Amino acid sequence: MSFLKPITQVSVPTLAKTTLQRRALATAVPKAVSPFSPHVEAFVRDFKTSEPLSIVNLDRQVFGTPLRRDILQRVVVWQRDSMRQGTHAAKGRSQVAGTGKKAAPQKGRGKARVGDMKAPHFRGGGVAFGPTPRDHSTDLPRKVQELGLRVALSTKYAQDQLTVVDSLDVLDSKKTRELNHILQQTYLNEEENKPHTTMLIVTNDFNENLELAARNIPKCEVIYVEETNVLDLLTYDKLVIEKSAVETLEAVLREE
Repeated sequence: MSFLKPITQVSVPTLAKTTLQRRALATAVPKAVSPFSPHVEAFVRDFKTSEPLSIVNLDRQVFGTPLRRDILQRVVVWQRDSMRQGTHAAKGRSQVAGTGKKAAPQKGRGKARVGDMKAPHFRGGGVAFGPTPRDHSTDLPRKVQELGLRVALSTKYAQDQLTVVDSLDVLDSKKTRELNHILQQTYLNEEENKPHTTMLIVTNDFNENLELAARNIPKCEVIYVEETNVLDLLTYDKLVIEKSAVETLEAVLREE
């Protein structure tokens, strides 16, 4: 019996429909479910005593991103390029003071022909191809900027350099002495291998007492949550962030 007989007996529309159904079923692959929890946990501490008060769930997309040094390098270079003033300048031949008169006759001296004394090869002359004021800033995609923030925050969490506090509005005065005492006793413990520990404090709202108290402490910097950037996160050793600021960062940096 011929093996072509069963195929020839099936109509062409039926065969095409069966093929399409098989292809459709073959491409319907169920979405993979991540085995990891969508959250990572951290203690919520009291700012003055650093005692644990509760446990907060941090979004894994923001505080559990895989560490990528290449992304951090790109964002830091982009930030530092934007920080350059670009005001470097040198006077050219047309800008230096002096006369435009020809310095010597064209012929008869037995020396090279010259023009005015403002030429670059004369002492006091202009600079050839000198620097001019310009903008050094570069472009970086928004998604790379946000990924850099997620990687920097995840780095702080992975290295146990992230402290979440319940509230930063706990200072009774604007005295630097009070804040410095809290930092020295709780956060800036001097270690033998790292005697100069620095700290970055991120607030969610305006805190006048904290800002004025931290202004005279060289090892401490206070910024708003909107000013959070990769360069500051990598520059300072420890990060103290308010619980409400964590929620703001998660709302902005969470991937859709």
